[in-house]
Amino acid sequence: MHRRSLLRALASLGLAACSKSSSDGEVVVAAATSLRKVVPALVDAFSTSHPGARVVVTYGASGEICKQVEGGAGIDLVLLAAADPIDRLIRDDHVDAASRRAVATNELVLVGRAGGPRLTFATLDALPAGERLAIGDPGAVPAGGYARAALTKLGLWEKLEARVVLGGNVAAVLAYVERGEAPVGIVYRTEVEGAKGIEVLDVARGEWAPRPEVVGGIVKSGRARARAATLLDFIASPEGQRILVQYGFGPTPR
Repeated sequence: MHRRSLLRALASLGLAACSKSSSDGEVVVAAATSLRKVVPALVDAFSTSHPGARVVVTYGASGEICKQVEGGAGIDLVLLAAADPIDRLIRDDHVDAASRRAVATNELVLVGRAGGPRLTFATLDALPAGERLAIGDPGAVPAGGYARAALTKLGLWEKLEARVVLGGNVAAVLAYVERGEAPVGIVYRTEVEGAKGIEVLDVARGEWAPRPEVVGGIVKSGRARARAATLLDFIASPEGQRILVQYGFGPTPR
């Protein structure tokens, strides 16, 4: 089985298992892969301040999580890496509009192997012949959508589109660069910490740069909506915000 198909299958199995367990008091959270480092810390802190709380978390691309919610998977809370997927779930009556909350921001960065080509977002068209640029799949991964939007505003997307290699999530994009399969990639700043042999070449800032947000919402069909709302409140609280900042996320958008 292709690696991406295998990951999707495993995610589906995990969410199916969560569906069975949600009836016994567990809060089931589906979070974007880009949140896999910070969510365990948030859950640990929440469990400490709410004794007896049980939280189950699965991770995946935001687009794949939306498909799971639309298919009726047993999910109580979604934490996604962009506003658009949440807003689509709200429009389709899967997520409670009143629960929608932006809880953090992020930044898009251009990364490369140490000692590799010294490029910036604006000079990506100088990528050496035969080399490729790694980004997330714009159709399923918000980081990929942000990357395409940034390159489009810079007038570079049409020049680079044929040279792009797509990752199924931000971790896969970073892995392309870590393994040397692409000399540069576009990921969130929060992905870079702990990456081996990787350096930040440029940060997306300016009028052309996207403003990534982390947005949460309560799934209407969830069985633990009240507990999910308490968890989302905690993530937005000063304690939750402190943890998010500790892991490199920015403050909630104003």
